[in-house]
Amino acid sequence: MKLKTALLGTTIAFAAQAAAAEDFQMQTFLGATAATTVAFEEMAAELAEATNGEIQITVLPGGAVVGATETIEAIQNGLLDGQYTAPTYFAGIDPAMGVLGDTIGAYPDSATRDRWFTEGGGLELARALYAQYDLHLICPVYWPPEQIPSTVPIESVADLEGLRMRAPGGLASDLLSRAGASLVTLGVGESVTAMETGQLDATDLANVALNWALGMHNQAEYSILARHSMAVTEMSVSMEKWNALSADAQGAFEAACNAMSERLQGTLSDEDAAAEAEAREAGVTFTAFGDEDAATFRAMTQEVWADWGGRSADAQAIVDSHTAFLTELGLN
Repeated sequence: MKLKTALLGTTIAFAAQAAAAEDFQMQTFLGATAATTVAFEEMAAELAEATNGEIQITVLPGGAVVGATETIEAIQNGLLDGQYTAPTYFAGIDPAMGVLGDTIGAYPDSATRDRWFTEGGGLELARALYAQYDLHLICPVYWPPEQIPSTVPIESVADLEGLRMRAPGGLASDLLSRAGASLVTLGVGESVTAMETGQLDATDLANVALNWALGMHNQAEYSILARHSMAVTEMSVSMEKWNALSADAQGAFEAACNAMSERLQGTLSDEDAAAEAEAREAGVTFTAFGDEDAATFRAMTQEVWADWGGRSADAQAIVDSHTAFLTELGLN
């Protein structure tokens, strides 16, 4: 209802005029049944209605056209028109994308971090970065804090020393490596098998609901909220396609994206709570790092940022902006 309410005003604006339709082929980062993909499909249908058909989005699940790290190139080449994804997938081509895409241990929760976009100048910096790739970032989309499924108890940063972990690369991997973890890069299926056979102790993957659904707790008896990773997800489209939209359609697109983000905050939180209840019933123990370890990770985050910020002017600008906003919030 929130999304429909947010779009009601834009529907009235379009009632008197019908603009040429713009078709968007947009790929997501998760599968067809994921809550994020379902929410995007609902948003697409409601946005088409609200804009009198000016915006028509075909939602493609993750991997439908290209791999997750290739969607920017696919948009530039015309294979896709947009994406709902995570900037961390592009850390290998631009360190600023890595810094934008994961704020690791800097913030206490995703909602506080997302205030950086709206109150700390983050949205302007992100859009300027995306414009360099001929993309318009419509809005950041809520993503919950991630947890670590583990076959052994992890109660502090010190317990990460020597731990054999799957990690995807980027800033979170850098942070875990600095904490002493021994990291390997594996696919999701391989990680589940490696956990079951004892080749891995733990996995850095996603939030509780996704970890549970993927079978990460088949053998892992522990789930740790370490605040080691706080990923950003976003929705962005080709700059050419964006500029072809009317001003009213652009406003409707942005309103729909923000409304979807708000709705997902509730949906994903509910899914995590339900998955945690099931996991606890199955014998999984949930722990969270305390204030002292959170402070340790914040200090280590500054070390990681110093490294990654030094790799490009854009990366440093994002680091400096976060640092200033954290100071403003009294978290630095």
